[in-house]
Amino acid sequence: SQMIGEIQSRINIRGKFTGQWGPLPNHYAEPVLGAMVSVSGTQVTVEESEPNAFPSLHDYAEGEVIILNALPGVWRGNPRVYLDSKSSIISANEIDNSKITSIEFTRIGLMRTRANVEGVIVSIDYRSGVRLDEKPWSMRTMHIWDGNHIAEVAAFGSSITSQMLNIRPGDKVKIVSAELGWRSGLPQLRIDQRSTRITKLT
Repeated sequence: SQMIGEIQSRINIRGKFTGQWGPLPNHYAEPVLGAMVSVSGTQVTVEESEPNAFPSLHDYAEGEVIILNALPGVWRGNPRVYLDSKSSIISANEIDNSKITSIEFTRIGLMRTRANVEGVIVSIDYRSGVRLDEKPWSMRTMHIWDGNHIAEVAAFGSSITSQMLNIRPGDKVKIVSAELGWRSGLPQLRIDQRSTRITKLT
């Protein structure tokens, strides 16, 4: 396991916008802006980390852009990049090459998309509702503390397993291969029922 504070948090990528949409509901049924960026031939979704986190996402013309201080993650197995108020986007033709060479870019294939952590569950919350397309949704979230930092653990719908329902505040747990996302600047570890393992340690 790694410490929550050591999870790769900010990355820089370079690519071209190939499409945009939104506001459309994210997996919390919140309206966010999204866009598609082609990075070295790989299509990557770029999305606001929460509503109004990066309202200028659609203000960039076609052409190459540099996205700075984005948050790396994954959704349903596909790499995804989240933007918040600390992120920025620059048109590549507005910046001179000497500046570009000083930026450290992350290759999409090397982007962190999963995390292993262990800690104590400090709170648990359950929410459910109906999405705009009238499909029901449910979500169970837990906050885990590793002695130094807190992360949110989230499971949606069928990923809410009986094992998760048996966890109580105060339990010490180990989570292996959670999908990484971000919310309010905190790492969010999403439970993928096919590949994430949760073990009670106490």
